[in-house]
Amino acid sequence: MEKSILELHYVCNHILRTTHAQVRQYQIGEKNRLELLNYYGEEIKEDAVNADEKFAQEILHAGRKDYPVIYVEEYPVHYAVIYHLSTCLIIGPINVEHQQIYREGLTVQNYYARQHKIEGLKIPYCSYETFCQEILLLFYMLTGREMSYQELNEKNFITDDLLASMKKKKSKLFFNYHEYSRVHNPYSQEARTMEGIRKGDVERVKKCISETFVGEYGVLSKNALQNVRNLGIVGMALASRAAIEGGMPYEEAFSLNDSQILKLEEINNIGEVVVMIRRGIIQYAEIVRDLRNDSNKKKNPLIEECKNLIFRKMHSKIAVRELADELDVSIEYLSALFRKTEGICIKDYIMNQKMQLAENLLIYSEYSIEQIGLYLGFSSQSHFGAMFKKYENMTPKQYRNIYAKKEFQETTKNLTNTIKS
Repeated sequence: MEKSILELHYVCNHILRTTHAQVRQYQIGEKNRLELLNYYGEEIKEDAVNADEKFAQEILHAGRKDYPVIYVEEYPVHYAVIYHLSTCLIIGPINVEHQQIYREGLTVQNYYARQHKIEGLKIPYCSYETFCQEILLLFYMLTGREMSYQELNEKNFITDDLLASMKKKKSKLFFNYHEYSRVHNPYSQEARTMEGIRKGDVERVKKCISETFVGEYGVLSKNALQNVRNLGIVGMALASRAAIEGGMPYEEAFSLNDSQILKLEEINNIGEVVVMIRRGIIQYAEIVRDLRNDSNKKKNPLIEECKNLIFRKMHSKIAVRELADELDVSIEYLSALFRKTEGICIKDYIMNQKMQLAENLLIYSEYSIEQIGLYLGFSSQSHFGAMFKKYENMTPKQYRNIYAKKEFQETTKNLTNTIKS
């Protein structure tokens, strides 16, 4: 078997394993008739492309380009098409959302199986970016041409109609603002807030976000609740960047921002969203303030990178030697510099960080003590319990009983009873 054929088989199987999407290779005959050369995936009878000739021709027509085509049957179902010489590869379908019920009370799989008049259809979940990166790998293997993720999206989705609609929307908004004498919130107010966060000036930030001003925040959604959510997402993203500039470790800032946005998506009350946005922005200022108040600590780029590295590895057992290797310094140098800069040895710092995270999980999550210990890289529940007691002077169970929110205590109790029964 030729090397190129072996490479094609390898890459197609890799795509199948990574995305769980079916991969088909066709020879294109007269009048666009398809002859299946290779198939990677489930049984062919469960394949909409092979079972529905009209649908297959639609994909082929859309995909006749000199670059990979992302074919959206209807969001969230995606395919990809690559033409190469006299053959064509069709990859998919994949579902880029986790949703279970799609339309008419049916799952995505059942809905599209009915659309294509086949008994069953598998549409695995795969993130959109992962799917695109796998398609780009296959395209490079076939053609030797490199293409970026951004370029792939631009070639597929930037059209004259899209650009025209963007200009039309901008013109319409400009007209409405002038027609009704509407103005946005002043930039100076936003700048003052961000500067307050960078300096850790909590009172200044509270004052800024309570200012009365002429103007109004932009409209980011036609739905009132979603509009406030979107404004909050933008505001807290800006606040997180200002906090990083003020000295907050970027991994910690990004993780906090992610958790805030996910929480916003869960809230279905405008008043509650407004309160959370205000509290979230102030939180960044408080973190920067606390960092600045520790005057004994002088910033050192290597130590800040070490702390970010520790944060990323919090769920595993962290060895100081591994940290030194990744930072390309000796273990002796890193240990000495860390103690000099932070006033604590690396091992104690790591354990302190793990205990802080353990406290939060014991208070705010329904995970069992054993699960929390394993998540934080401890070899057993007893090891976790011993270390927790050493640092907190009480066992994890005692800590949870005293400080945990009532709803989490009830959930944990119910889960434990369910497991036992």
